[in-house]
Amino acid sequence: MSELVFYVNGKKIVEKNPSPTTLLADVLRYKLKLTGTKVSCGEGGCGSCTVMVSWFDRSTSKILHYSVNACIVPICLLHGLAVTTVEAVGSTKTRLHELQERLVSGHGIQCGFCTPGMVMSMYALLRSNPVPTELQIEHALKGNLCRCTGYRPILDAFRSFSKDSGCPMGDRCCRNKDKKNSSDVVENCNENKNESDMGKQELIFPSELQLSDVYDQQTLEFKSDEVTWLRPVCLKDLLLLKKQHPEALLAAGGTNVAFYLRNASREKPLVIIATTHITELRSFEENEDGFLVGAMTSMTLLENKLMSLIDKHSETKTRLYHSLLDALCLFGSPQIRNRATIGGSLATASRLADVNVLLLAAGSHVKIASTDGEREVKIHDFFTGKSTTCLKPNEVITDVLLPFSTQDEYCGFYKQSPRKDLTLADVNAGLLMEFEAKNSSTVKNAFFAFGGLSSMLAVAKKSSSFVIGRKLDGSLLNELMLSLANELDQFVSGDDAKSFKVAVAQGFMFKFFLKISHQRFPKLEFLRLFKEEERYLLSSQADLQQKHSGVQVYDIITNQSETDSVGQPVPHRYAKQCATGEAVFIDDILPSQGELYLTLVTSTKASAKILKIDPSKALAMKGVVGFLDHTSIISSNKTGLYLDEEIFATEKVDFVGQTIGAVVAESHEIARKAARAVVIEYEELQPITTIEDAISHNSFHSWPGDMGAINYGNVSKAFGSCDHVIEGELKVGSQEHFYMETNSVRVVPKGEDGEMDVYCGTQYGAGLQNLVASTLNVPCNKIYVHTKRMGGSFGGKEFRSYLITLPSALAAHKFNRPVRCALERRQDMQITGYRRAYLAKFKVGFNNNGKVMALDLDMYSNDGFHPEYSAGFMGQSLFYSDNCYAIPNIYVRGHLCKTNLPPTAAMRGAGVPQGLVICEYWMTRVAEFLKRPQHKIREVNMYRGGDVTFISVPIEDSLRRCFEEVLKQSDYEHALVNIENFNRQSTFLKKGISVIPIKFSPGLPPSWYKAGAVVNVYLDGSVLLYHGGVESGQGLHTKMIQIASRVLGVSIDKIHISETCTGIIPNSATTGGSSGADLNGAAILDACNQLMARLKPIKDSNPDGKWEDWIKTAIAQKINLSASGYYNRAISEDFDWKTGKGQPYGYYTYGSAVTQVEIDCLSGNYVILKVDIVMDVGKSLNPAIDVGQIEGAFVMGTGLYALEEHLFGANGHLETSGAGKYHIPTISSIPLEMNVSLLKDCGNPQAVYSSKGIGEPPLLLSNSVFFAIENAVIAARRQAGLSPDFAFNSPATTKQIQSACGLGPQHLLKSLVT
Repeated sequence: MSELVFYVNGKKIVEKNPSPTTLLADVLRYKLKLTGTKVSCGEGGCGSCTVMVSWFDRSTSKILHYSVNACIVPICLLHGLAVTTVEAVGSTKTRLHELQERLVSGHGIQCGFCTPGMVMSMYALLRSNPVPTELQIEHALKGNLCRCTGYRPILDAFRSFSKDSGCPMGDRCCRNKDKKNSSDVVENCNENKNESDMGKQELIFPSELQLSDVYDQQTLEFKSDEVTWLRPVCLKDLLLLKKQHPEALLAAGGTNVAFYLRNASREKPLVIIATTHITELRSFEENEDGFLVGAMTSMTLLENKLMSLIDKHSETKTRLYHSLLDALCLFGSPQIRNRATIGGSLATASRLADVNVLLLAAGSHVKIASTDGEREVKIHDFFTGKSTTCLKPNEVITDVLLPFSTQDEYCGFYKQSPRKDLTLADVNAGLLMEFEAKNSSTVKNAFFAFGGLSSMLAVAKKSSSFVIGRKLDGSLLNELMLSLANELDQFVSGDDAKSFKVAVAQGFMFKFFLKISHQRFPKLEFLRLFKEEERYLLSSQADLQQKHSGVQVYDIITNQSETDSVGQPVPHRYAKQCATGEAVFIDDILPSQGELYLTLVTSTKASAKILKIDPSKALAMKGVVGFLDHTSIISSNKTGLYLDEEIFATEKVDFVGQTIGAVVAESHEIARKAARAVVIEYEELQPITTIEDAISHNSFHSWPGDMGAINYGNVSKAFGSCDHVIEGELKVGSQEHFYMETNSVRVVPKGEDGEMDVYCGTQYGAGLQNLVASTLNVPCNKIYVHTKRMGGSFGGKEFRSYLITLPSALAAHKFNRPVRCALERRQDMQITGYRRAYLAKFKVGFNNNGKVMALDLDMYSNDGFHPEYSAGFMGQSLFYSDNCYAIPNIYVRGHLCKTNLPPTAAMRGAGVPQGLVICEYWMTRVAEFLKRPQHKIREVNMYRGGDVTFISVPIEDSLRRCFEEVLKQSDYEHALVNIENFNRQSTFLKKGISVIPIKFSPGLPPSWYKAGAVVNVYLDGSVLLYHGGVESGQGLHTKMIQIASRVLGVSIDKIHISETCTGIIPNSATTGGSSGADLNGAAILDACNQLMARLKPIKDSNPDGKWEDWIKTAIAQKINLSASGYYNRAISEDFDWKTGKGQPYGYYTYGSAVTQVEIDCLSGNYVILKVDIVMDVGKSLNPAIDVGQIEGAFVMGTGLYALEEHLFGANGHLETSGAGKYHIPTISSIPLEMNVSLLKDCGNPQAVYSSKGIGEPPLLLSNSVFFAIENAVIAARRQAGLSPDFAFNSPATTKQIQSACGLGPQHLLKSLVT
């Protein structure tokens, strides 16, 4: 067996016969203890695990640096390479790297779980290109997801490194100063940066790897029981090995290999042959036919080579290469492109591979070799079927010929996908057309290839042949559209998205025709096109890339004491630790000796009887310690909010993902593998999975007490006197939390008296403490729940953390050893809950002036099998069914559908986002019915300051102030006129604008309006705070430190928060409802005031003394410097559901947003052009944190209303599971321009220092994106002569947008010049 040698952060690592199944992330985290590299999705789809890999390219004598996803890189691929992790970039113990400093000071960090990956993507770019452009920076970050920030502050921080950005100091740049002060140079001025400055802190590439090629020349062999890994170093040896192992997989870039390595269902050992060091496969050769590319060429290197060829040759000769750059621009992510190879792409024969479909159309050739010899195959003959090629078992791809284009040849690549980046295509196309001779319009040859239409790449042979011999004109386009529709219809038979896919393919052909006519006959007016849409339709993908920008406006208090930080934009208290990877999350805690790992065994059926549970195969595996199921229960097997769930299923399962058992083993990998080996036998029953199913089967959860309906005024009478009555319905889709850190727990038995430490990312430690104690049959005072931080939560870790905590606690009790469980992303998404899907049916009565007089509304929510918080959140939906509008008569009812889906969970907004978008939907219908401007109808109905809502909550002037201010700041009236003018002229691009006001009350159920805090002051004057809230990225700890700094009069540097612990702060409320600062801040205020009262005599006697002096005196006088604060927020009157009286909320946070969008009617793609937001946050405790919450919430809401499809199949399985199938917003999804202003001169007497809760309210503003899109669609339908009545549900996905626009061939052809 061989030795594996590579470097990590400058340290040489030697592994003797490593397991081929081991991935780089596992080695970094579990062996080298470098936990800065995070694992979030496990499939290379989120960027959290990004590291930099460096190698010495002997062909160019250059050191190359590139970013990769450590979670999918097999360790055996790294022989002779150097890996750099975030720990080597900078450290709080030594010095932060400049990019880390800028990220911290730019407020680009919230929960911090994604931050090390962001840092490493940017770091790898800077090592390769010290002064990149702004677009290059954005491009480098497209493989990194963030659920918290909304990306803007990250981009702002990093774009300061760009050569086309100004100095981050703005007008205060030293270059703008008087020459007399020219020596006063600002340290981080871009003008004073150069490559050598940036390199002072960089890790030096290992000299051994640069001076010697010994590792490049070594053949390798590594073996485990299941996998053999071989690495030859020449083509001859590769062909011999392929002959010996014809079934072997080839690992080039290795982007797919990890999925094979982790597949436990293989029937025989797997053989993998790595081709990374075969120089013959890395060759490049330019000849008269084109460019011959070695199969091992990465997509990134191919991109660079193509750009060089484009610079070298004429446009006519490199048309294919331009189209290839379009394809590569949309291919995967930078991390994937850095490793994925052109040979690997062809070998997979994927029907969705962007490069494959274009090479098929272009008529590329593939060179193939084996021990029998070499052969060259036309790519038309290379692909033979579904994921199959003509490759024989003993053959490998050696080269791919990318042909030069002829002067009369044109090609194009087109792609439609649910999201711009990190997403496989719904449909893609490679289109080619060649003409007879120069200036001829007669088609000589054509080839039209499509991906995504069927199980394999589809070639439209009939349509390709149809155009040959025809002249390029409107008549040909007309007939081709019909031909294409008929031919493609056969490929997509049985596909639910059939009409969408065919229409998109037709749109591709339309754009291609336009491109050809423009390039070949620029003076020929072929189509009537508006100049802006012509530019869009003709632009390459690179040309369509646009920079993002934004302005944040807020007041900063001046003349404030240095020891008072309240109101100041202080960076997140633990941002530096997050930027360096030092911040410790649950699975980062180093394991103790003997620590065990637990993996849940869950149901694969939505409704079934359990016939048999057989863990014997799992228990026989080496490293498996035990198996738990319902027979392992110590006390009661009942758990959940209403004790209606089972810890382990006994006789029946009611949803996919329900816990049946748990495997306990000596490693994560063993436990996960063993869990898949547990055999469960079922007798299946018929499941109910949709709202419609539940309604037809009368399957509903019951409401507690009198909840469920609000009847205000007299709806029946009001309908009789209204001028108009309309009815309709709206569906609102569900949403996954997709926090970057999956649910994780570590349970440590303390060895005596039944005590246990529970380290868990939970929002509700007290609730979890009670459940663990009950499960173990011990009192709560022996269970201590610790939460230092969470990598995001958004409600998803409020209660259902018990799913992994209770089995882990049982295992820790049984084996008396520490036990941890960290869910894999797909399992986390399947079992831990999500935002509820809704169906609304409404009836609205209104008068000619637009005033709404009556609302009758039924809302149905899909709550899964157990009603966790269902009543409370539907209650929220009912409370906000008016949004910001005074409706004199309301009758609203909620229905809680019981289905065989996993129980839903709390999620940011808690029922309000659904209720609000439903309200705005019918309000839009009123405006459209009356043909009045939507913003005018909203204004007519809007509450005024001093009004009281139908649930008795008073309205402040801030509601209308926000609305009026955002109209002014966005120049709404002018923008509306411009958009209307644009839409009259443009056929295929349409713009939309919408303004939406919101109100939201931060808060929790009345019984939870309480908080505790402890403040300790030590001999040296340092202060330690404890409070009951948890930090999940919302900046709660930072704000608490700021509050304490003001009261105590000490610098924030002296104040520390270590963790949240039930052993110190008992019986805390959950951290949620945007109430964390209100409740815990008041408790800290109380504790600090107590301390200051005790110190007052000492301060009075020594008024000129320092804090440290007073503390020493206090200790000498035996004064207690530990104070326990408490807050019990009084609600004047809770809401009485029976009478409809009472006030459920104390105050509202207000805001308004104007959103402008542009949609492509042919594909359904859209761009959010501009967003203006004005928000009332009272007097902000920290305006930078509040702005960050506004931007992050808005982008998350954009996902809810316009992107994220969370779909369950009829069998109860989550179909959109994992980062590859579930699409949260990326950098490319955010508004091109996003301006946020905090409303001035606001206050709030009900919260600490007149602040307001802010975490959830801004999410509601993003439904303005939905309505702006809908307005653009309405404009498209109006021009197409289609009915204004059409179904348009949330989310407004590209598929729905394209379908709703209804632009079929007949509408496309209206643009033809006859």
